[in-house]
Amino acid sequence: MATDDVSTALVLRERDSGTEYRLPVTHTKTPGLGADEDKGRFRYERAGFEASVDITTAGGGSPLPDGLWDISLAIGAQGISREVRIGSRRDAEVSGAATTHIVGHGDETRAVTLYTTEPHGNFTLDIGERKHAVLPQLSLRSPRWAPGAATELEFAGRCALASVPEGALAVHLEDGRGGTAVFPARPASQSGGDFVVRVPVTGLRAGLWRGQLRLGPWASDLPPMPANLAPARWRRHGLPWYAKPVREREAGFALRVARTDLVRAVKRRLMP
Repeated sequence: MATDDVSTALVLRERDSGTEYRLPVTHTKTPGLGADEDKGRFRYERAGFEASVDITTAGGGSPLPDGLWDISLAIGAQGISREVRIGSRRDAEVSGAATTHIVGHGDETRAVTLYTTEPHGNFTLDIGERKHAVLPQLSLRSPRWAPGAATELEFAGRCALASVPEGALAVHLEDGRGGTAVFPARPASQSGGDFVVRVPVTGLRAGLWRGQLRLGPWASDLPPMPANLAPARWRRHGLPWYAKPVREREAGFALRVARTDLVRAVKRRLMP
């Protein structure tokens, strides 16, 4: 079929509700397509297409609602129309692996995953974690004192998400008395999803600090501190301070920051 008089639209259809939105595509040139099959009888110069999906406007000018949105191509030419799913036939460099992006729009943060279905390999958008949860793609190892920085608590972790808003992934600490502190994650290397978070404990006020790793509306408790982790010690305004792990039953992460009681310290040294 020649492409002289062709209409094409990208179709997003929610799998359960059947809600449908059609988005325009841009036709692209495909010179020489089909020449070997029909000896140039028909022209296919506009058989290619490009389309972009902005989830903040794809729902008829509004954000696309949560759901599983199957992606199809509706093609019409010379009075004949057909709708086909896309993705099962793709170039080798186009991956079918699921990729989750964290997208911020105004005050709202959402998870959007592009994946291919089984067994046909067609593309679908998962909006709102229907099949692909965010938290299992975030992990943290037990904290330690950072190498070369004896008063900086270091969390090392991995983020398998394809993208997150800059500065959104962070460790949040609270002391239970209204005190809060936020420490953003930074990449641990030029490639891959490894990250580190460093917490300078010398800037924390006295108290028992607990915390979470947060990404927008998602949060997971920090792993417990190793019981054998030595206290960090420093001086503030000439007085000795310390930060040390607190191990309580089912307490998870707990960091005690306090000024050293000099009287008790002297008594301990004098006691046989």
